[in-house]
Amino acid sequence: MTLKKIALAGSIATLVFAAGAANASHFRGGAVVPAVNANGLVTFSSTTFWRPGVDPFPVAGTTVEGIRTFGGTNYTVLNRTLDTSDSRFTRVSETFTYQLTNAGSYDFKWASCCRVGGIANAGGGNDLDSTIVWDGQTANAPILFDFGAINPEVLRGQAYSDDLGAVSGSSLTLSYNQNLNRGISAQPVGSFSVNPSTGELTISASDTGTNMTNDNARNIGADYAFSGNISASDGSKVEFDWLFDAVDSGSENLAPNVSNMVVNALVGDEIDVTVVGTDPDGDTLTWDLLSLFGPGDTSAFSFDPLTQNILWDTTGVMTGAYIANVRASDGSLTDVGTVTINLSAPNGGPPPTVEVPEPGTLGLLGLGLAGLGWARRRKQ
Repeated sequence: MTLKKIALAGSIATLVFAAGAANASHFRGGAVVPAVNANGLVTFSSTTFWRPGVDPFPVAGTTVEGIRTFGGTNYTVLNRTLDTSDSRFTRVSETFTYQLTNAGSYDFKWASCCRVGGIANAGGGNDLDSTIVWDGQTANAPILFDFGAINPEVLRGQAYSDDLGAVSGSSLTLSYNQNLNRGISAQPVGSFSVNPSTGELTISASDTGTNMTNDNARNIGADYAFSGNISASDGSKVEFDWLFDAVDSGSENLAPNVSNMVVNALVGDEIDVTVVGTDPDGDTLTWDLLSLFGPGDTSAFSFDPLTQNILWDTTGVMTGAYIANVRASDGSLTDVGTVTINLSAPNGGPPPTVEVPEPGTLGLLGLGLAGLGWARRRKQ
């Protein structure tokens, strides 16, 4: 993999990652989320999805994903993990950094050769674009987003609803669109929409039943592609690219269904809640905490995988939105529920301030960090 910087007019720069031939015909989707600290160190949290059972970037010696350079200096891979807990895909989580020296708007492009074949509305190459804006002195986490929290399963004949909403760690206004990514010829069906204000994804029951009939015989769970962008009011951006798995209720194993929760509390409260999930087929579920993120210290946060209980003494914790993404597995398929904890200051108090953690703290739970997802509605 190679990386180069192309200087553009003004203070804009483009970072380009090009994945090598080892990735060919494996890509299923992803998102790359940048944040910058007050010293100009950009941390990129990348979540990408690939054909199940495939490591798209074999590690050769101490080099991760082949050769990566940025003028030969300053580009650092912090961690990389593979997650094969879902039989439909391999999830690759990575964290890497680059040091900025000047204020400006920086564009980032992660690109690879080919998607998996057999998708009804997509083929060819792909790229994942992101933009981060830095004022030269202030930390900025414009868009925080866990791409793994989006549910890919669509039940034919039933309306689909899920939320693509993100949260801004810098109190910026976010907006959403459904622009087509490279390699996607059209969105899945005519009624597919992304709400520009909330990021809610919807597909009508009529379309899931009559116009989502493709079952990808070549690649399980890769039936229909969709894409778009999350934009922040300062000009920052994250592009997303993913696949729907269209299934028939009662004819095959269905994924678990984990409920989303929103908890409103004051700093100093003890959060004590239990995540709820069911399996349509009655399978026994196993649980884990997929990701956890927020503007302040979360070291006292705990999740019990046996009881699904979240316990957190928030004494002294910074105000703001904290996101825990909790995953359930039936042994083959998974679903992720989002627990959003909104912490406010007692008796009012100052607004939250952004704090971008040092890179070494971003690899939470051995899974890397893909940002965080906002509270979303499960498919109906």
